[in-house]
Amino acid sequence: MWTPPETVPELAVDGFDLAAALRTLPHRVRAALVLYHVVDLPVDEVAAALGASPNTVKSWLARGRAALARELGDEPHAQPAKEPARD
Repeated sequence: MWTPPETVPELAVDGFDLAAALRTLPHRVRAALVLYHVVDLPVDEVAAALGASPNTVKSWLARGRAALARELGDEPHAQPAKEPARD
């Protein structure tokens, strides 16, 4: 089970930009990104937590990363930088 860290590092200015960009995403896409990339849950656990199929979660992750790249001014890559492979 995940436990929060004892100390939380200060957010950089980029952290505020990321938080603002995350707020532009639909709730389920944002939740999938946070559960997968921040909480470090595998796709199957993210799917169970959100009541969706693993394939739906993979789609949300891909669309969410692409939207964040656009919002933050980064060019989206042809292949996702981190493929959801933690099934």
